[in-house]
Amino acid sequence: MLNYFQKNPGVRIIVIGALANLLLAALKIAGGIFGRSTAMIADGIHSLSDLLTDGVVLFTHKIGQLPADENHPYGHGRAETIGSTLVGAVIIIAGFGLAYESWKIIATDAFRIPLIPAALAAVTSLGVKEILFRYTLATGEKTNSPSLVANAWHHRSDAISSIAALIGIGGAMAGYPIMDPIAAILVSIMIMKVGYDIAFKGLSDLMDTALSEEETRRIEAMINKFPGVIQTHNLRTRRIGGDVLMDVHILVDPEASVTEGHQIAESVRRELIRTMDNVQDVLVHVDTEDDASFETIYWANRSYLEKHVDKIIDSMKDIEGRTQLRAHYHGGKTTLEVYVTMKSGIDPDKANSALMELKAHLETIEHIHEVRVFIDPNPNLIH
Repeated sequence: MLNYFQKNPGVRIIVIGALANLLLAALKIAGGIFGRSTAMIADGIHSLSDLLTDGVVLFTHKIGQLPADENHPYGHGRAETIGSTLVGAVIIIAGFGLAYESWKIIATDAFRIPLIPAALAAVTSLGVKEILFRYTLATGEKTNSPSLVANAWHHRSDAISSIAALIGIGGAMAGYPIMDPIAAILVSIMIMKVGYDIAFKGLSDLMDTALSEEETRRIEAMINKFPGVIQTHNLRTRRIGGDVLMDVHILVDPEASVTEGHQIAESVRRELIRTMDNVQDVLVHVDTEDDASFETIYWANRSYLEKHVDKIIDSMKDIEGRTQLRAHYHGGKTTLEVYVTMKSGIDPDKANSALMELKAHLETIEHIHEVRVFIDPNPNLIH
């Protein structure tokens, strides 16, 4: 068990926080009862609600750390995002409840002068919660866990509520009993703001919110400097928990082979994953032209070309057959490359004449804009 906690700092800090919340809840409720402070009792109940959020964070954090599987090929990071959103919602509800209870005290003039035990409980809670905030925040940022970061700010909101209770208790003990509920209302608004920020960020991630414009421009500049990449476009990013997924189109030389284009794309993908934090995967689409502003449709596909090219070659008496056929699509035009072998015994002049005749016939094929013909010096007939 000890080894498990050492290997999982996120789980360790969640458990520590839960135990602290349990002890603080008991301390604050007891301090509120014996110290005659309604604010301290409410703060203790607030700590009990923290146990619920600790459970949510622990559950979603453990799920979020699971590796990708067949049903979740992008991992389980969304669980952490859901967890942080729920924590934010609980903080908002707790802040609203604290404000409501404080208002009831003002409306009913149910003021009481607190005693020393209430103040001591508030000071203890403030110190413990600030330590938990710093420790949890550091762990959340180190492990890139949204739910841990959210829970850290929940600890900070608890510290703020303890400050409110302390101010109210001190003011009431100094002869101004209304300060307790007024301070609690003001701080409850701050607590609800913290909850709103956490919940809003979680909901944004659930909506596949992209990286910032500054980060996007930096990624584009990095890709554009990569050897073999002429230009990049259609870069899209989204967050899944603490991870980032992205897809991008890169423009390469239209004369590049399929394998060269794949090599460039794979190099870009690996470099982005290696140099950028938290990038889970990158899908790189290879383009030979910028199709972001227009739809490229080429009617001369391979099946169409093979059918017409082989029919022409079969009709020519000096050509043995075709070895390779390549098509290049660029700028709305189709360029055809054909490699052939000549029949044995044919002289160079006759072979050249046959190539020129073949080129002329191939240029009559509809949707073809340019033709290149070659004699294959190392024939490997496929027709």
